[in-house]
Amino acid sequence: MNSYFDTDYTVTFNIKKERNGKTIQLEEMHLNHLLFILEGEINVSCNEFKNHLCVGGDMIFIARNANLITETYTNIRYLLLSFNNQIQIIEQLELDALKEYSNERSIFNKLDIRAPLQGVLDSVIFYQDNKIKSRPFNEVKQKEIFLIMKTFYTQQELSRFLKPILNQDMDFKTFVFKHYAKAKTVDELAQLCHLPIRLLTRKFKLYFGDSPYQWMLKQKAHHVKMLLIDKKIPMQQIIKEYGFSSPAHFTAYCRKHFGMTPSAYRKELNGSSE
Repeated sequence: MNSYFDTDYTVTFNIKKERNGKTIQLEEMHLNHLLFILEGEINVSCNEFKNHLCVGGDMIFIARNANLITETYTNIRYLLLSFNNQIQIIEQLELDALKEYSNERSIFNKLDIRAPLQGVLDSVIFYQDNKIKSRPFNEVKQKEIFLIMKTFYTQQELSRFLKPILNQDMDFKTFVFKHYAKAKTVDELAQLCHLPIRLLTRKFKLYFGDSPYQWMLKQKAHHVKMLLIDKKIPMQQIIKEYGFSSPAHFTAYCRKHFGMTPSAYRKELNGSSE
């Protein structure tokens, strides 16, 4: 559950209350949380930030696996949005554009709940109170929240608020290297990453300097080359493992990518005859 792209997609809303002098316990710390304080006062310490007073009308971003300590100063009521699909919000918030401010000093991840956002939260609360809960509904409302944030908050405000996500860029490359072999096509890779094709292409251009299709072709060629180096691996095993329809298909592939037949390329790679 620690990868940037959790294929077990989670997004939930919950309305909660806590009495004066108690603490808020977030059970699923592997998720990211947006905590919208509807009523009351609470003292929050999160990672390096200690003893911040938050009141009704504030929202707090709590990144996954954060070290969170809270104490309520009054009875409080809050709405909690929990999610693990932060890559999805690129389309709404354009996180790459927010990196302009990512080198600024870190501040506590709190913003005020502005009127347009409060309207969305009121609708979520209404549906929650009427027991209307479903994953598609939660996804729509999550996207609506992020669209409102993009419209009514500045890039600098959002950059500071979501800085923990902005600092997780390397997780994209880590996830791709770990999981791309499970995908036979770019469409399948996009599904693994929970990204539309156009956003996957943009991320690949940014992090790999290539399109997903070309990058996947190069990875396949690299692995085929590594197998050809090992003379103990039969040609038929390579053909089966990489989905070539026949020896002729494999030969055509090697001529295209390596400029010679599989046997000739294996001979060249080993610098000796077989």
